[in-house]
Amino acid sequence: MKRSLLVRAGALAIGLMALGSGVANAEDTWPVDPGEGSPSRPGDVTGYVLMPDQPEFWNPAIGITRVISPYGRTTKIVCTGYRVESRCWQADRDGNPHELKELFNTTVFGSLSPTPATAVFIYPGMIPGS
Repeated sequence: MKRSLLVRAGALAIGLMALGSGVANAEDTWPVDPGEGSPSRPGDVTGYVLMPDQPEFWNPAIGITRVISPYGRTTKIVCTGYRVESRCWQADRDGNPHELKELFNTTVFGSLSPTPATAVFIYPGMIPGS
């Protein structure tokens, strides 16, 4: 059931890529680094997250954060969180940050989750009204 939901959400997002270009939000800024010793420091995850064009994105057993975005990995992606990404941002073509919306997060199931904990984030405006 989880995979079916993920597949449907991904297919919908990919289908809407042509329609959705990011909507600017004047409030979005890069996350503040709380400094040494904090367990939740922001980190550049551009080369780490999975995108829908990668076969691994569709494998629910792979516990890596997924991002659905019109920019793919062509712009910087930064996430914060303790052990798993809980909030993410991505730059638009001009380098302005936009906070990604959390579409689905299996970490809410905790130890009941049959797959590794992952989150799916989507770029604002990819789904109309988001």
